[in-house]
Amino acid sequence: MTGSLTCVSGAEAGTRPLSELALFVRTHRGRGPGLLWPEHAGPDDWDRPPGALAVLLALHLGCPVGELPGLPVEPSAGMSAAPYDLLVLQQAGSSGWRLRPPDRPAAEAAGPELRLRAGEVLYVPAGYAAGVRPGRGARDVRLALGPYADA
Repeated sequence: MTGSLTCVSGAEAGTRPLSELALFVRTHRGRGPGLLWPEHAGPDDWDRPPGALAVLLALHLGCPVGELPGLPVEPSAGMSAAPYDLLVLQQAGSSGWRLRPPDRPAAEAAGPELRLRAGEVLYVPAGYAAGVRPGRGARDVRLALGPYADA
């Protein structure tokens, strides 16, 4: 896997949308996938360079956050599970995401498609396989949370 990993430890800092996002991650981490419709955020709040979002979120969470390259475009039965928690911040347009839980065999197809719209955030725990079908004009930022092996 390529991408930078930013490790920042520190106190709470930043804006209301990032605080809300950090609370969302803390609530869902280790429990299962989650979808956030930020009360105080819109697509413009995520329209920052991915590296800057990673650094700011790392400050809020107190754990490493790294920017990720794109995932496979077409969800398929051959999707592989990620060794890190995935956070998708939809900046523009919409995308269809399919997730496969870790207890489901890799040969099985992923579950139903989840539609992620601009301003929304998808959290996918480590061990889940994920695939995306971007819509017209879709743009997102994908971040890896916590320590993970550089594979």
